[in-house]
Amino acid sequence: MIRTVMERFVEHSPMAVMARLVMQWALHAESLDDPPGRDDAENDGEPLRELLLSMTVQAITRIATRLNRSRDALHDSSDASDVSEESAAQLTALHDRMSRVRAQWGRSLVRDSAGLLQPVAHPRTEKRSLPVGELRVRVLDGGSMPAGMRCLPGPAGCVHVIASTATSLAAGDGPCVLPVYDPERALIVDLLPYERGLAHERAFAAQLVESVRPGELWILDGHFNPAAILAGWPCDGSLFVVREHGCTPAYRALGEPLEAGWLDGAPVCEQSIGMPAECGASPVFRRIEWQRIDLESGTPPCVAILTNVPATTLDARQIVQLATRSWRDTLPLPLDAVCEGAASGVVAPRSAPLASGIAALAYNVFSAMIGVVKNALDLDERDSERLPLHMASGIEAAYGGMMIALPPDNWRRYDRLPDAALRDLARHLAVHVDPRSMRRKRRDHKASAKSQARLLATTLEHLLRDDAELAAAGFSRLRTIAMATRDFSSNPSRALRHASDALVMVTKYNRPVALLVSIDDWNRLIGQVRETNFDRVSIDYASLVPMSGETAVSDLH
Repeated sequence: MIRTVMERFVEHSPMAVMARLVMQWALHAESLDDPPGRDDAENDGEPLRELLLSMTVQAITRIATRLNRSRDALHDSSDASDVSEESAAQLTALHDRMSRVRAQWGRSLVRDSAGLLQPVAHPRTEKRSLPVGELRVRVLDGGSMPAGMRCLPGPAGCVHVIASTATSLAAGDGPCVLPVYDPERALIVDLLPYERGLAHERAFAAQLVESVRPGELWILDGHFNPAAILAGWPCDGSLFVVREHGCTPAYRALGEPLEAGWLDGAPVCEQSIGMPAECGASPVFRRIEWQRIDLESGTPPCVAILTNVPATTLDARQIVQLATRSWRDTLPLPLDAVCEGAASGVVAPRSAPLASGIAALAYNVFSAMIGVVKNALDLDERDSERLPLHMASGIEAAYGGMMIALPPDNWRRYDRLPDAALRDLARHLAVHVDPRSMRRKRRDHKASAKSQARLLATTLEHLLRDDAELAAAGFSRLRTIAMATRDFSSNPSRALRHASDALVMVTKYNRPVALLVSIDDWNRLIGQVRETNFDRVSIDYASLVPMSGETAVSDLH
């Protein structure tokens, strides 16, 4: 019965099955269980595990809706928030339920998911225009910063707009978070919270430094205070790139500006600087200026950049390209749903960090799923653009019904699977998540009914293995029966009868000439071979494989 139900969902809504597996993969199993001594009365009997995953599914739908809006030029951006009042009430109840036992749970959800999804998140090498060696790039996105925190040029230097609490809430400048993402794998690795009305950024810079790790290159994409960054950045091998936006820090020149080449027809200059003498010994920084030409006004606005990246690692022109790049455009999904949902005023302020954490978790799950499907299928640009909406609509339509047909207890077995097994499951399911029409599938791959059935059988074989099968050696565990017949044609019925129970070695003149394999054993063998070398599932050869009830003959010579 379970096999029949799973087969229907894999065939008609594989993205819902994949979403469930990837969501479980993105969370530590112990974090999905209710704390000891807690009951579910306040959540209508719904366990914490299922409540969190259902909210993640809703967040995936909101992200896809936001993506559709960004592509629709006729859409009115003044629509109401995507977060309903019912969902906001559930978020508040979940926050109150967990706040006493798990501090900053929303932020830990993001950090855990980014680490656990690393094996399935394929590096997007085509998105990296500059070589950065072994450095791990981290982008701190300041696009959602409220006006009270932005460094803006004024007549007397930097100006921070400090508004009252009521004015800030009305303008959408309430408590919010800034996402930190890995552009190479399109994963949000952290959320940096900040308080409303914080004019001086030293407190925020202290939170930033806590997230920095050696070997990382941080690109601070926003109106940040460079003086706070330079004063508090650790000397542990981590690097940063930040632009000056109105706040020019006090520094002392350690040399004359030197020309460092040209970029887009404008000169690039570089100068070594340090902190003021009263600050004591300080590291040496680089200040890079680019006199680019504004095509609209014709004036050359100066782009000033501060960094501690050594010149031997990246030259001045590469630093300028990193600092001026539109990093959000490199991501497959919009970041707005992660920040704006919690700051829309519908979600209670105390549960806003958890709302952002669940949205970022959904972002990572959705992004990883898209990456798996794109790597498994050879999609053109048009189909790649349709893929997120295709997947989100399938998840939204089938997930609730799937969890009724397949209760949560049936999914707990996947919590114990190793990363390699889960990665293979995702790749097998990705073959069935195809945004193209059936007519285009048949035209592009010449897929037949037999080949589709073989792919479905292989996927089910991997999904419904028991624990003993996962630990076994696979195809080598089967028994082999050597037949004594001198000629296969002398007794074919006996060979075919035995082939349904085990492998049959066919001999002729006491020499093996062929191997009879049942269709179930054949599918298992193909699955084991694909586990060792699975770059992309090809269904061109699948029409040669017999269907259930038949026997495949493999010539040994």
